[in-house]
Amino acid sequence: MRSKLYYYTLIPTFVICLSIFFYYAYSQDTISEPKMRAIPGISAVDSFPHSCVSCHKNFPDRKMDVRLSTILSEWKEKIPDEALAKYQASAPEGITLKGKHPSSVDGQASIPEVCNKCHGKSMKTALPFSRLMHVIHLSGGNNNIYLSVFGGECTHCHKLDQVTGAWSIVNGNEADEGK
Repeated sequence: MRSKLYYYTLIPTFVICLSIFFYYAYSQDTISEPKMRAIPGISAVDSFPHSCVSCHKNFPDRKMDVRLSTILSEWKEKIPDEALAKYQASAPEGITLKGKHPSSVDGQASIPEVCNKCHGKSMKTALPFSRLMHVIHLSGGNNNIYLSVFGGECTHCHKLDQVTGAWSIVNGNEADEGK
């Protein structure tokens, strides 16, 4: 037989502790809806509405000119060895990169439309555009400026038409960016 101490102290103590647990575990103060992630162009402002040319700009304050016309002008002479090795490793079988980029882009070009002329899916002399862009922009962790500075969001490049559900990459040119 249990003592009166058991019934008058332990059971009420247990009930009080259980009540306190449920109060804190299920009170409105501790339960909150998860915050919606800010997805540019979907649930947040799109600061890069023109895809490629919105990011690939001259940043004099950072001493960084990453306009595609500037990069490709340098690559006409020589693609940096580290970049070339990275791109070659991602190349489909049978494609050997030559270490230089042919003359192609000026500030008036419609980017990425002009890129796809050589970097199309079925091309046999250059990396397919989507594979090249993803290896350039989404590998390298903190050493990749697209990931570390721009946040690496898919919607910086890929734009969703929220009415039709269609995805696209917006064409633009350097000369018109910012106007």
